[in-house]
Amino acid sequence: MADIALYPSSKHLLPEGRLELSITEERFIRMIKQSLAGERCFALCMLNEFETHDDVKKIPAIATEAKIVDFNADENGLLSIVVEGVQLIRILSIEIEEDGLLHGPSQAHPQWPEAEIDDETACLADKLELFYRTMPEVGALFPSPNLHSLTWVCLRWLEVLPLEVHYKQLLLTQDTVILATRFLLRLLDTDAEPSTELA
Repeated sequence: MADIALYPSSKHLLPEGRLELSITEERFIRMIKQSLAGERCFALCMLNEFETHDDVKKIPAIATEAKIVDFNADENGLLSIVVEGVQLIRILSIEIEEDGLLHGPSQAHPQWPEAEIDDETACLADKLELFYRTMPEVGALFPSPNLHSLTWVCLRWLEVLPLEVHYKQLLLTQDTVILATRFLLRLLDTDAEPSTELA
């Protein structure tokens, strides 16, 4: 079990995903410094949009260990980083340090096995490619998108779709990508409510 720092965020990151974050709070600047120095890894925890970052009870068990792939600071000292998802982890407990930084022991959580895009699921890759073209600031984070991988495509959709964290966590606990694939095909084709698929 490894102790890991926790960054609760309403922007979600999953394995092989990339996300740009603006770091303003001192506790998270310290977290970034520790990561760059190799002292302690950190993970992004899923929050629903508009939830407070300080409510420990709302932080779900499954998070994503992240690594920093780029960073810069503007003239006002605002730190901007690009992080990449390394692996899913399960948070076993949470403690709060003096400055409010959350951390706790964690263990690796099983990942979905690799699956390939086929004729039935090609629409998910096509729509993701279109999404990246219409949202170039997101697409720029993926200069070589792995659109042949169903696993990769489904993870990217789960990152960007405005779904309740409960549903995302439920899908991530599955042994394979099958349920997520069925859910996304139904959602993106018919705008069906997530609850009808995941009940």
